[in-house]
Amino acid sequence: MSGFFSVVLLLVLAVVAVAVNKIPFQGGRKVETMVSMRDGVELHTMIIFPRGHDSSKKYPTIMDRSPYGYQDLEWITDIFVPFGYIAIGQDMRGTEKSQGNFTMWQSDAADSNDLGNWIVQQDWSDGRVMTFGASADGMGSFQTIKENPSWLAAQYVAWAPAEMYQILFPYGAYKQKTAEDWLLGVTMPNPDVVYDNIKTVHENEAHTDFWKAVELNDKDYSNIKFRSAFWGGWYDLFVLGTIQAYDGYNLKSDPSVQKTSVITIDPVGHCLEGAEFFPQNAVEGRTGVAIVQAFEVFGIRPHTRNAIKNVTFYVMSSNDDAGKSVGQYWTSLETFPTPKMIDYYLHPDGSASLVPPTPSESSSTSYKYDPADPVPTLGGNNLPDSIGGTIPCGPLDQSPADARTDVLKFQTSVLKEELALTGPMFATLYVSSDAIDTDFTVKISDVYPTGEVRLLQDNAVRMRWRQDTQEPVYMKKGEVYQVEMNLWNTSYIVAPGHALRISVSSSNYPRFSVNPNNGILFKDEAYPGANITAKNTLFHSLRYPSKVTLPVVTRLQIPEVHVIKEIQKSFPMVTDEFIKAKTPAVTRMLTRMHAPKPKL
Repeated sequence: MSGFFSVVLLLVLAVVAVAVNKIPFQGGRKVETMVSMRDGVELHTMIIFPRGHDSSKKYPTIMDRSPYGYQDLEWITDIFVPFGYIAIGQDMRGTEKSQGNFTMWQSDAADSNDLGNWIVQQDWSDGRVMTFGASADGMGSFQTIKENPSWLAAQYVAWAPAEMYQILFPYGAYKQKTAEDWLLGVTMPNPDVVYDNIKTVHENEAHTDFWKAVELNDKDYSNIKFRSAFWGGWYDLFVLGTIQAYDGYNLKSDPSVQKTSVITIDPVGHCLEGAEFFPQNAVEGRTGVAIVQAFEVFGIRPHTRNAIKNVTFYVMSSNDDAGKSVGQYWTSLETFPTPKMIDYYLHPDGSASLVPPTPSESSSTSYKYDPADPVPTLGGNNLPDSIGGTIPCGPLDQSPADARTDVLKFQTSVLKEELALTGPMFATLYVSSDAIDTDFTVKISDVYPTGEVRLLQDNAVRMRWRQDTQEPVYMKKGEVYQVEMNLWNTSYIVAPGHALRISVSSSNYPRFSVNPNNGILFKDEAYPGANITAKNTLFHSLRYPSKVTLPVVTRLQIPEVHVIKEIQKSFPMVTDEFIKAKTPAVTRMLTRMHAPKPKL
């Protein structure tokens, strides 16, 4: 008998555990509730019901889970709810009004699925849940596919990476200020959790299982059986990860949806300040394309395809007359163009050319890197003040940094014809140091006839992590090492009368943390330890041909498309006035995500 009652008790407990608090349909109202997760932790959830709709009908839901709160969830209301969608926002675990502790997306696969399961058990749900997520929200949205929920009907992800490690630790070089200022800016009910997370990051300086647990892999991509859309920005701090996610969703998903994903890449992404350098419909174009691609993916409006294809991006150039005459426009293609990868070799006379080094050229150039006097960051793919960060972003002038003696400069001849680039850029360096550890940085910039040097892209490598190992591998004095860096993607036309410059150094602070050259790890109590001034050497010889590799395309591969006109052919309701009216909602979405908050 006791066994029978034990079984009954277990069944009762199971029913209680999965009991769902039903929320009645309340047209036009905003309702707040707490939703229990599988471990009993309750997460603050906001529901916005469409106004003027039939409460007896069932509706699809658009879900956005965020660490930033939902005071401004109205941006979803402005864009989607009028079309008969229910909007649901949830504070991620351990943030804002939710219980539990924030663990940098480690719990989001379970939590997002628990919320989706709760939604589809509501009387007003038609069983379809779609996710929208931008930035940190997007990182959480990616986790949703890991448990392969049957209710997931579509996803739109903006400015978010599929792999966080390579964003925060590219080649081991820690973007410390971006990561830690962001964590300090997130509202967590338990302030100690902020520092617990920072400690966890320091303990996982290598590419450990902590990071791999929240990365998307081939198994995850195979769970995708629905439409998806992505939005990135060439100067966005996550653009590489956004493109990688698009590739995974588009090519590794279930065969039924392969090659149906869409992506929009504007010039700036998070880097709102950068818009001033791209005056030709950059803001209006990205607002229009992003909205209609969301309409398409979420099934809001059927339409006939015109010139807006699956891959739509802004082709950048300089913001002078020469640049405006060759670039600064939108294009739209079925796929990204296939570039011809061209090597530009670095020479001891400071030139960069298509000609490899000759035996007669000197083999190397050395400089001193003093950690107490790092090269200052001047723009790039950073999180700026306007959106809750602290580092200026975009194509800022590198002239002050390039004037330093610890920066090696290599420049092409002035171009007589335009040079169109679209795709990933790479650097191959041959280097040595008299320190056991140091950094090497690379920048690619557009040199204007006026002397301005506007940054295209950059990256860094921390030499102890150059082999992507779980333990550091230190350098040996006098040994030459080959290091390769992905300098991320761009679409940029270098105008006639301009030149390209490649700058090599060993610091770019505060974009990357300063390497004291002593080999001490972040998790060590002795960190940072004493600074060691290093003599670093770049080789550029026939034996050690340092170079950058650029993705050269023709103008025919990136034709201009008047995206706003094409949008309006397919979606007549998306008028100029509609785009103008919705742009503030999109801006609220951007600024909401990183609203500056007092530091703890």
